[in-house]
Amino acid sequence: MFEDSGSPEENIMRIEFKKAVATVALTGAIALGGGAVAQAAPDRERIPDVIGMSQSAAIAALEDAGFDNVTVNYDRPDARVIGLNFPVGVKVSENAEIKVIVIGD
Repeated sequence: MFEDSGSPEENIMRIEFKKAVATVALTGAIALGGGAVAQAAPDRERIPDVIGMSQSAAIAALEDAGFDNVTVNYDRPDARVIGLNFPVGVKVSENAEIKVIVIGD
């Protein structure tokens, strides 16, 4: 089915290149579609909609939802939430690290 089309060194380079491409593709899929993967897992908690809330209110809402591993990119309680590392509404493990992205007012 497959024929040897080069020296052993060329074949090794071809295999390593394919591994690198697969790694980059997987990393991109996780980064862009991680929420879809997380959604499929049973017995998880939903990410509440905290976009637009103050940092302190968002952390409280996430903790009330059952998440105890919440981190923030900018530690200022009056800053506004502009995003999360998971899409709002997806189900993720209560142990998952939830990254809150805020911007100062």
